[in-house]
Amino acid sequence: MLVTPFGADYMLNEEALRAEVRWAVEGGARGIVATPSIGEFLHLSESERLRAWEVTITETRKYPGVCAVAMTSGATTLETLNYARHAARMGFDAQQVIPPYYWRCGELEVERHYRMVAEAGDLPVVIYHNPALSKFTISPKFAGRLAAIPNIVAMKEVLTDLQHLEALYDEIGGRIEIYNTFRALLAGLMLGAAGGFINIFAVPAAVALLKSFQGGELQRAQEIQRRLNRCFPRGGEETLGHLGTTKVTASVATGIEMGPARPPYMALEGAADLIKSRLPRLMEIL
Repeated sequence: MLVTPFGADYMLNEEALRAEVRWAVEGGARGIVATPSIGEFLHLSESERLRAWEVTITETRKYPGVCAVAMTSGATTLETLNYARHAARMGFDAQQVIPPYYWRCGELEVERHYRMVAEAGDLPVVIYHNPALSKFTISPKFAGRLAAIPNIVAMKEVLTDLQHLEALYDEIGGRIEIYNTFRALLAGLMLGAAGGFINIFAVPAAVALLKSFQGGELQRAQEIQRRLNRCFPRGGEETLGHLGTTKVTASVATGIEMGPARPPYMALEGAADLIKSRLPRLMEIL
């Protein structure tokens, strides 16, 4: 999951975006998500978002076999459908879609949203469950209903509560793939996850964790998970300063200057120094 790099003028830094794609893929990522939540999709004009997609898909296609996903989400279904058509024309492999945000939705509305996007047939749909941002919680039972909609192929789950995850995997029953956040990557893999949707800064550790898990080195995988969670600030999207701190963390971890988040969002004071002090402990096990 890429952040969208900006210059000091808050405009798209295309060279940094290309470098970010290269850094992720060469570090072992097998898929790229263009302008996700941490990529500030809702802060971009349509022309900016489409240009970021163009840069991302062009760079990603230099690496055969790497999947390209576009965050097509909008505040309404019609907006999402518009972005889905653009993403399909550009050649993306799938689209990531969060429930409509700002106005609160009920289950019938969210199901209508996903059904309309999926049935339009532009691209396969990845459900993005992030209740802190959408103000809508997808229960395991409701996730099972959504999984029955043709052309919905996967779900990205950001919640880490083990009871919720167990119920979710039981309800989905393998009908669609589930991908976890980096904080619960090992738990997800043990439950049957297809992998993870991973913030750019956590890619090297997530790749190492996955390889350890697949190789049967569970104790090493567990230690990587622990160090990964200790390294990067906890709290998630509900925490003040989360977006700005994510941009700073991405800059420190990749060595690519990602620039600030767009105003008014700011990083926590001392975020860069904190990450620099924690990162060596994580990197020594990789």
